[in-house]
Amino acid sequence: MTSSFKSIEENLKAEAGKLLESGRVEIVLAYGRGYDENHPMPFVAKHPSDVANMVFNEYCIHNLARYLVRYPRGTKIAVAVKAADCRAVIQLIQEEKIKRDDVVFLGIPVYGMKNPKTGEIIDSKTTCGMYNPVLYDVLLGEEVHGQKIVSPYDVLADYEAMDKEARWAFWKKEFDRCIRCYACRKACPMCYCDPCFIDQSKPRWGDKSPQSHGNLMYHLTRFHHLAGRCIDCGECSRACPVDIPLYLFHKKVAKECEEMFGQAAGMSIDDKPALVNFRVDDSDKILE
Repeated sequence: MTSSFKSIEENLKAEAGKLLESGRVEIVLAYGRGYDENHPMPFVAKHPSDVANMVFNEYCIHNLARYLVRYPRGTKIAVAVKAADCRAVIQLIQEEKIKRDDVVFLGIPVYGMKNPKTGEIIDSKTTCGMYNPVLYDVLLGEEVHGQKIVSPYDVLADYEAMDKEARWAFWKKEFDRCIRCYACRKACPMCYCDPCFIDQSKPRWGDKSPQSHGNLMYHLTRFHHLAGRCIDCGECSRACPVDIPLYLFHKKVAKECEEMFGQAAGMSIDDKPALVNFRVDDSDKILE
């Protein structure tokens, strides 16, 4: 059983049209047709007539929060958000990249989303395991209830059973396959630094060629830049052309941050990012 994708699509078009016609927003970030139904693309509607080109189906997996920071501050934007996407927008608001008053959340409660590369259902193995947006201004369907709730950290069991040497060997093998295409960075809504540390030449932080030491430097730095900030959408792993399981490291760091600071990324608009918010009762485990 899956969500009513057609109903969500119709509601998306209707609400987007209203927002654009009223002038409440300047653009609507949603999904449009790709080269086939299994590959819809991010889409920007600027005029009410554009909403006819919007679609929503089980392959609309892209995290549209990725595109919010591309527009000038103060731009009024409506954005279609699933559960993890919503958390990304909240995190961007926490980090003061966008303002809450400038964003309209078009919430999409949904399950049964599929990976276009494999056709498999996307579940908590690679995502946060949530079905309903944390925050929304308009809900484009009925909230999802009655679906099995699984911890997004269950997938870490085999990884956590490894000793340090086994983990090192595992990641070295995976990173050696990296071709440095930076698709993970492009897909991530929290990778908004321009320039990225790896693109800087003065100072030069790391080698950009796809070699073992450079790959390790890039990925480990990026992993830790996302500590306490990753909202577990899984887009980095799905974007990777060589299928490196990047979600495992992100989930491990997210789990430890949640255990230490009692806070998951993007769950409350009133939170501050865990690693920039000092509290006297914070755990010292991170220093061990």
